[in-house]
Amino acid sequence: MARGAVPLLPMKLTPLDIQQQQFRTALWGFDSKEVDAFLELIAGEFERLVRENNAVRDQLRQRESDIEDYRSREETLKETMVTATRMSDDIRENAKKEADIVVARAEAQGEQIVQNAHNRLVRVLEDLDELKRQRAQLSASLRSVLDSHTQLLEAMSERSEAVQTEAFGIVRHIDRAARPREKKEPLDRSPRKPIGGMTTDKK
Repeated sequence: MARGAVPLLPMKLTPLDIQQQQFRTALWGFDSKEVDAFLELIAGEFERLVRENNAVRDQLRQRESDIEDYRSREETLKETMVTATRMSDDIRENAKKEADIVVARAEAQGEQIVQNAHNRLVRVLEDLDELKRQRAQLSASLRSVLDSHTQLLEAMSERSEAVQTEAFGIVRHIDRAARPREKKEPLDRSPRKPIGGMTTDKK
C-alpha cells in the first residue's frame, strides 16, 4: 500500500468499496497490479465474511425468534398450568363442599329417621299403657257390675223368700178366720194363686 494520502473510507466498508478503492501512484510505489489483485482477494474474503456474518445474524434472529416463541409457549404453558391447578383446586374444593353437604344431609336424615323411630316407639308405648289402663278400667267396671248384679240377685232372692213367707202368713190368717164358718160354708180346697204367680198348697 502506498504511503500517499488515502481517502477516508466510510465506517461501513463493503466489498464494492474495496474493489473500487483507488490509490495514487508515486515514484517507487507499489505495483498497481499486485495491489489490485490483493484488493480483489481482500474484497472476496470480506464478502465471504459479510455473507457469513449475515447468515449468523439471520440465525441469531431466528434463534431469538425461536427463544421468544419458546418463552411465549412457556408463558402460555405456565398460565395453562396455573389455570389447571386453580381449576383442580376449585373442583377439589367444590367436591369437598358437595361431599360435606351430602354427609350433612345423610346425617340429618339419619337423625330424623332415628327421631321418628323414637317418637313412634314412644307413641306405641303410650298406646300400650292406655290400652292397659282401659283394660284395667273395663275389668274393674265389669267386676263392679258383676258384684252389683250378684248383690241384686241376692237381694231379690231374700225379698222373694220374705214375700213367700208373708204370703204363707196371710193364707194361714185367712184359714183361721174362715174356720168358724166351716159348718155353714164348705171350705174351698182349690189351689190358691199366691202373690207373685207362685203356686202354694195349703198345709
